[in-house]
Amino acid sequence: MYKRQRLQRVHDSATRSAHLVNQLLTLARAEPESVMAHDRQRFDLQRMAQAVTAEWVPRALRLHIDLGMEQDSHDDVARIAEPSVWIEANELLMREALSNLIDNALHYAGSGSQVTVHAGPSPLKPGVAVLEVTDNGPGIPATDHARVFERFVRGTDTGDGCGLGLAIVREIVERSAGQVELRQALPQGLCVRIELPMAAP
Repeated sequence: MYKRQRLQRVHDSATRSAHLVNQLLTLARAEPESVMAHDRQRFDLQRMAQAVTAEWVPRALRLHIDLGMEQDSHDDVARIAEPSVWIEANELLMREALSNLIDNALHYAGSGSQVTVHAGPSPLKPGVAVLEVTDNGPGIPATDHARVFERFVRGTDTGDGCGLGLAIVREIVERSAGQVELRQALPQGLCVRIELPMAAP
């Protein structure tokens, strides 16, 4: 039994180290001097969000978390005809940003929680696309919302994250001429909201 525990600790340590290395590599790709940060393509934000969310569903099921995409309409025909949300950015980096947000939500929201991804045009700001990840977990105190975007700062003492996820998201979004902010979800939880300029039709 003691050997099994030692092996588990070694495995956990190796997993955390690999995660940290991957996060640092992603951060380097998103920095201003990186070629990838300036390599932009026109793509459908909504379709990208659907694909990334689907990739995370198996993990969410294992954690007993309800992960899904929010639809703007409850009508099946309207959903099929739902318009695309075109933006110009590096699609690989934007996928990484959304993956970080979903990973954080699954990690900290807790078993039995709900995590919802939404992508669409802003109802209040013409020409702006919105990407949101909302959970009904414990959230982060409003006083820490700005601080958690700094590197190696975590919003909670629980878990084994390295404190780079939100810093990576901010770096990627800013390189894409967008902005990101945290909001309190009601009645409880956290909403991470990204706003990006929509591409010309």
